[in-house]
Amino acid sequence: MLDLDHIAITVKDLDESIVFYKKLGYELLDRFSDDGYEWATLKMNNHSLELFQITNNKEKPINHIAYNYDNDEEVENLIKQLGYEKDLNIFYGDLNRKSFFIEDNNGKSIQLIKKKL
Repeated sequence: MLDLDHIAITVKDLDESIVFYKKLGYELLDRFSDDGYEWATLKMNNHSLELFQITNNKEKPINHIAYNYDNDEEVENLIKQLGYEKDLNIFYGDLNRKSFFIEDNNGKSIQLIKKKL
């Protein structure tokens, strides 16, 4: 039902981190500059790694694990079992896919993203 989509982490030095993760076998797909962040997307096998470097003092670190899902009803049942109400902050953003965040029992952020059809 769920497949790993990407892992997003904030790093201190984007250039050094890209070099490090390329040595692990990741391929650099793209690099972006956004309001408050420099970030890059790297790929290995069927998942991506998103590296974020904060470029101002206002932004918060970005750290989460993202999973794809294909069935709305199944994911709604899953999040109910996890104790979430149906009233989630659903957005589409840059992915142009239905997406929302939940937290695990330790407060770690998990993103659930509807698979592209």
